[in-house]
Amino acid sequence: MLVLGAGLTGLSAAAAYGPGAVVLEQEDRPGGLVRTECFDGWWFDRVIHLLHMSDPGTEAYLRALLGDTFAPCPPQAWIDTAAGTVRYPFQLHLSGLEPAVRKRCLADFARAGLGPDPAGAADYAELLERAFGRGMCEQFFLPYNTKMWRRPLTELAPSGFQWNLTRPTLAEVERGASGEDGSALAYNGNGWYPRPPAGAEVRGMEVLTTALADRVADLRTAHRVVHIDPAKRTVLAEHQGRTVCFRYHRGCLSTIPLPRAVELCPTVPRSVRDDVRLLLWNRVRSVALSIRGPRPRGTGHWRYYPDAELPFTRLVFMTEFDPLTAPPDGWGLLAEVPERAEERPGTDAAVAEAVWRGVGRTGVLPAGSQLTASHVMTADPAYVVFTPQNRAAMERVRAYLSALGVTPLGRYGYWEYSSMERAVADGLSWGRSHRPECVRPSALSG
Repeated sequence: MLVLGAGLTGLSAAAAYGPGAVVLEQEDRPGGLVRTECFDGWWFDRVIHLLHMSDPGTEAYLRALLGDTFAPCPPQAWIDTAAGTVRYPFQLHLSGLEPAVRKRCLADFARAGLGPDPAGAADYAELLERAFGRGMCEQFFLPYNTKMWRRPLTELAPSGFQWNLTRPTLAEVERGASGEDGSALAYNGNGWYPRPPAGAEVRGMEVLTTALADRVADLRTAHRVVHIDPAKRTVLAEHQGRTVCFRYHRGCLSTIPLPRAVELCPTVPRSVRDDVRLLLWNRVRSVALSIRGPRPRGTGHWRYYPDAELPFTRLVFMTEFDPLTAPPDGWGLLAEVPERAEERPGTDAAVAEAVWRGVGRTGVLPAGSQLTASHVMTADPAYVVFTPQNRAAMERVRAYLSALGVTPLGRYGYWEYSSMERAVADGLSWGRSHRPECVRPSALSG
């Protein structure tokens, strides 16, 4: 079996498949976006992740894989709105809002519960309003999602985004509005994060991908796939200035972003190319700020900011996940800045400067905080964007590759908005279901 891409799905699939799986990865180390960079003693995940476990089988596998390094990390997140600061998820913690705003949110939520079913919404904005009511949408859901998706919500499809949206009962919202903590009702209450001992060579979520990679029989890093020929059942990859040809017999699993995978095929019908042009996505610039000074208190693991004047959607406090991700006299702050992929990006220096100015406005910096360095890490693609026009196109592109014997899988291979747990579970399931009597792919220099 040949696996294209050594992200979570590809590594999980190859680990479950066992000997005979060959994984090609263009970077010099595995992990995809689930990697952690160290800048002079400060560690930052390229994109912050928690493993939100809901499937007992996947949780058991990962706990056995990581052992005591895999630590419970129930998320504590906050949302700073113009009407007050509330615990995440917003709909279960209205008590932090100003009384008049809280009252309106409750009344509008109750009214929404008597209205049309959210499942019948025509677009994403309508879905949110039907699910949560106008009050909550005005305070958080509409401004935050507009900022995150960088396009009008009326242009987005009402499906594809909802796996992490929890619509509670009216009684649950009322309890949250009275001050009762509703975090246990959220989709992500069972969070986990690696916490290796001091001096470990790898920290952060890369601990997970490193452990998965250790279970892969044949992992080829620095192999950039440049050509997929399903008719000949071959894949060409560039490695150290030469082209290597891989033949596959039992199947080819692609976790390469779906549009890119189609581009790599030699003869693609015009109709499929037209469909690919409809596929949209956002990139994310993750700005890693290394800060000296006392660590902040009471921030939670991250904070959301619907304020359109701030360039970031979220601030992430790395030492809340693992205290050893920074020197004892410092801490790390990660800011997420979403951008439309079709927009020309600003320079890293300009993005980092705008973020630092914005951080100063939030009030999260303790007295004596000094910025020692900033680094910008780009995830592109980061978020798949669904519109009413491109969902059918996406399904046709998937079907085209599958018919050629190339199976698209994973967040970007399958082109979906999904969780880390889902990525691991899908890879394990695919690898186990295709376990052989296998013939190992061969490599021929060309």
